Amino acid sequence: MRAPDMKLSRRRVIAGSAAGLTLSFTLPIGRAAQANGTAATFSAYLQIDTDNTVRIFVPGIEMGQGVFTSLPKILAEELEADFDAVDIALAPGDEIYANPAKGRQSTGVSDAVMGYTPTLRRTGAAAKEMLIAAAAKQWGVPAAQCRAANSRITHTASGRNCTFGDVALAAAKLPVPKDPKLKARENFTLIGKPGLRKDTPAKIDGSARFGADIVLPNLAYATVRHCPVFGGVVKTFNAKAAAKFPGVIAAVPLTDARRNVTAIGIIGETYWQAKKAAEALSIEWDTKGNERLNSRDMSRAMVAALDDDASAKVMAFSNGKAGDAKAALKSAAKTLSVVYELPYLAHACMEPIAATCVVRDETAELWVPSQQQGRTRQLAADLTGLPLEKVTVNTTFAGGGFGRKWEMDMPQQVVQLAAAVKGRPVRMIWSREEDIQHDYYRPPMVARVQAGVDAQGALTVMTARMAGQSMLAFQRRSPKPPMPDGSVVSGALNPRYAVPNSLIDFVEMPFPVNVGFWRAVGMSHNGFIAECAIDEAAHLAGQDPLAFRRMLLKGKARELKVLDTIAEMSGWGRKLPPGQGLGVAISSIFDSVIAQVALVTVTSGHLKVDKVWCVYDAGLVIDPTNVVAQMEGGIVFGLSAALFGEITIDKGAVQQSNFIDYEMVRMATMPEIEVKVTETGEKPGGAGEASVPGIAPAVANAVFAATGQRIRKLPLRTAGLTVA
Repeated sequence: MRAPDMKLSRRRVIAGSAAGLTLSFTLPIGRAAQANGTAATFSAYLQIDTDNTVRIFVPGIEMGQGVFTSLPKILAEELEADFDAVDIALAPGDEIYANPAKGRQSTGVSDAVMGYTPTLRRTGAAAKEMLIAAAAKQWGVPAAQCRAANSRITHTASGRNCTFGDVALAAAKLPVPKDPKLKARENFTLIGKPGLRKDTPAKIDGSARFGADIVLPNLAYATVRHCPVFGGVVKTFNAKAAAKFPGVIAAVPLTDARRNVTAIGIIGETYWQAKKAAEALSIEWDTKGNERLNSRDMSRAMVAALDDDASAKVMAFSNGKAGDAKAALKSAAKTLSVVYELPYLAHACMEPIAATCVVRDETAELWVPSQQQGRTRQLAADLTGLPLEKVTVNTTFAGGGFGRKWEMDMPQQVVQLAAAVKGRPVRMIWSREEDIQHDYYRPPMVARVQAGVDAQGALTVMTARMAGQSMLAFQRRSPKPPMPDGSVVSGALNPRYAVPNSLIDFVEMPFPVNVGFWRAVGMSHNGFIAECAIDEAAHLAGQDPLAFRRMLLKGKARELKVLDTIAEMSGWGRKLPPGQGLGVAISSIFDSVIAQVALVTVTSGHLKVDKVWCVYDAGLVIDPTNVVAQMEGGIVFGLSAALFGEITIDKGAVQQSNFIDYEMVRMATMPEIEVKVTETGEKPGGAGEASVPGIAPAVANAVFAATGQRIRKLPLRTAGLTVA
């Protein structure tokens, strides 16, 4: 694999063909393939050179989740390409690469494999039929007597063969098959088979380009200093004084999406010069009175909001009406009412915010690890006043995303900086402190869950009243009243469980804190709420937690299969020594089903997570090796949040600043992880976020099994536990 040349990719795939080529059958832009020089462009995703180089373009961003391998593998499977020799490049920002499932080019909610699979399979199958047809025509034989394998075509009767490259130009001139034949699953040679990731060599030898790696002639460097208080804006700053710092080129006021000047960017000849000048720059801030904001008062306000019946908005898909649930609680033989609380969380990507841009009189070009390439391109056009076709967005690798690089502050700032020194490329990098203290955080949440069981121990009712910040409201795109923000509250009660009466409602808290999508979105906190609550309901009913879940999942084949498998793997029900416990959690997220069991040891208030078992059913698995890695990575990510993760606010500002006070799981606190991947013949599900929701409740439930102590607030250390 070569290191992807984003500029070359755009010219060869898009500009090289005025027709805007695609075999994306689900999009309204399907057109014929074309030959151009020594390359045949079969679609926006596929190009074959006469030297037999098969080049596949990845429409999504690679941020560690493996799409740089999995998406090309899907196309190569149907094409019958030699995958070891396939050349892969990240596609530029262009709506020709829009995800067919949502109509725009972006990567989030684990939707890349789910959305692109049908298009990529049909693209590969159609190109294969065209290549076979071209070879058969040259040989004067029926196409039915020819087959493709390993980027070659063979006439089975005579043994005559050629490479894809030998017939690529001729094949590209043939009509595109309208309904190409797809391979049966049992004939797959790539999909479902383990393999090495295609981006690994470039990441090892350093040739892979991340957002912070771009080097261009006459490059300038920039960093940013934001108002430390949420909602604050720049009142005054001395631009002339900034220019006196060594190496400083410009000091640039930066506006946010609401056109408020919330930061000052410093452009310098070196990053160090820009950083030191930004730190020393005298800025007067207007904090808008938000310096009184603190975590203690916010927590009290959310807990108080649980009694605000007038402000609560009911989820549209709850079972029954509010009155039915209340009546069921009154008639239950036993009831419980418990409150859970979760804090703000930062994304803390290993690569902080970083991007490069150059703005010229007639063009603009960006190199950016954005999860929204299409929206980034449009934003750059809007900011510069240039036509959309004059803006180029080159996709780089991202050193983590988790939803942070979905936000548009990164492209907005780098375009504004580059426009201030027109004609000169600017590489912007935030410091780690700016990255932690000016994130778009996972919103805080409190929830009161009430449940009731009948005399036989059957669960008859569950309700969840939630209070917290709305991500959509912060983005000014709240759902129409009275529906609350589904991205925040969905899954607070697991909809897979058969509960006769259930109800979820939500009280929105108007805190002036930046919030956004975090890995697993609402399920990242609702997995904890739902699976801890169901464990407490099992205890109320006097039943084993896993058996209780089985009863509630009756008739749900996928869920029961993963639950039974995890029970067998973990030895559920075995006798453990004092201080040890097993905890279970199950979740369904992004068309996948996952169960986890955690084994913990608690000794004199010290918690050790010994082992985590994980069973994952994603329907059709593209690359099991990568899926296992995603399960492991998601568990580490979620466990870091469960054990340590907490953003606290005092005097309107974030108190944490770096990994020294925003901790992660390290080698000493890392449990053993055992993952099993199963398939059920379903369509592909999302893997990148699936294991995050279940790890916190599995550990919390295990602590209860070991000690009898219920954990209802995260991180776990707030319950008086230290991590051994």
